Amino acid sequence: MSLKTQRTSKFPFPKTDPERRRRTFEEVQLPYTLEEAMEEASRCVTCGSPICMDVCPLQTDIRGMCEAVARGDLETAYHRVRETNALLGTTARCCPQLDSLCEAACVIGTRGEPVASGMIQRFVADWERNAARQPDPGCMAKTGKTVAVVGGGPSGLAAAELLTRYGHLVTLYEELPVLGGTAWYGIPDYHLSKDVLQYEAKRILGMGVKAKTGVRVGKDVSLDDLRAEYDAVLIATGAKDISKFDTPGSGLKGVYDGYRFLEDVFGGGLPGYLKHPTYGLGRRILVIGGGNSALDCARTALRLTGGEVTIVYRRTEAEMPVDKILVEEGKEEGLRLKFLLAPAEYQGEGGRLVRATMTVMKLGELDASGRRSPVPTGETIEMECDSVLIAIGRGPNSFLPKQAGLVLGQKKNIVVDRSGMTSAPGVFAAGDVVTGESLVVKAMAKGRDAAQGVHEYLMHPRTGHESLYDYYFSRRTTGRYYREMFEGNEETLPPE
Repeated sequence: MSLKTQRTSKFPFPKTDPERRRRTFEEVQLPYTLEEAMEEASRCVTCGSPICMDVCPLQTDIRGMCEAVARGDLETAYHRVRETNALLGTTARCCPQLDSLCEAACVIGTRGEPVASGMIQRFVADWERNAARQPDPGCMAKTGKTVAVVGGGPSGLAAAELLTRYGHLVTLYEELPVLGGTAWYGIPDYHLSKDVLQYEAKRILGMGVKAKTGVRVGKDVSLDDLRAEYDAVLIATGAKDISKFDTPGSGLKGVYDGYRFLEDVFGGGLPGYLKHPTYGLGRRILVIGGGNSALDCARTALRLTGGEVTIVYRRTEAEMPVDKILVEEGKEEGLRLKFLLAPAEYQGEGGRLVRATMTVMKLGELDASGRRSPVPTGETIEMECDSVLIAIGRGPNSFLPKQAGLVLGQKKNIVVDRSGMTSAPGVFAAGDVVTGESLVVKAMAKGRDAAQGVHEYLMHPRTGHESLYDYYFSRRTTGRYYREMFEGNEETLPPE
């Protein structure tokens, strides 16, 4: 079957059968064959000023990757991406490329489907992992400086990788038994194969990063202990503080925190949960929320129960802050969506949830998010249900900064200066613990930014020091490199 005949939806990738998806946690996306990857990559017009690279938070050389794949040079394609992206197979799967990133900016998309750079990158990453392991990027000479990175999620992993390439000795502290953070427990296996994530995390460790898992900083070891042992500390503990539930009846059995639900299902590994499930969701399940996590809760519940799962959102579908691909996939699988409804009360019998009273909403004026705000109409409806999963947002993980007395912002986020340093000298912070909940790729970019700040703090480089990744990116966008790329004589650039 050719690539073109596989494109049955408006989104540029083939998918497994929806009926099968309802019963399995296998990946939804079907990988390209080499022929398909080359055909798709050949659609790239190799722009002289590639906007797709400009909008990528990780400065991925999308143009260079496509040029190499189009002629079947997967080794070159891999290294062009790996230069600035340590989790290339992970981000290929979980980035909303078509919604707001590289594919949305692709000039080809102005007259048809954009180049499916995410699927091409996935093919390249899987080729390296399964068939042709490539060497790691080079590292600078050892500096003797030591850094503790607190949090083994995407932001912490990206920071640890950059600091290691600069020659520093890095130790990761992670409270879970495995690395990956939200990408491990918050993104379902059908969206991100955990084998891919763990492979890429282990590759980072293989560069010389040490990992201490099952250690909660602030409880098992204090921040002051780390400050005494290391030359610098970088906190990247993500977003874990759950929005407070104030709807009457929230204490009933059957009303669950959706984020904790995802962590319980995937945190210890999906096979373990399937052997010993701990949630009795019933057959009628409501999911409150309209973001990616709400979609993840709903589609996970659908697979676990085979029941009737409905997302309830207070705005309309157009205002959902979600990857539209996830919405389409959910609808294909039988997911129901109800709009302009907000929970007013959860009702139970014998302490167990049996129904939810919903307030009917209408859209009002634009709010700070740029979307029309939901306004109650005064009308209510009843919805019978066996369980409710609430996924309405979470804030920065405030446990460690509160325990350590760091200055926090209004949203309990760690306050940092332009270099990423907190109110404690030598202590930096990055990712969702600073910005609030964001995309994996954006958290990685913030982790690298703070790592650059750590590097400059440790080494006191000259003012205006260019980061390793900015150096690669700036070179990739020059006319000289553009010519070298087509001539096939581009230089290898060891970090110096």
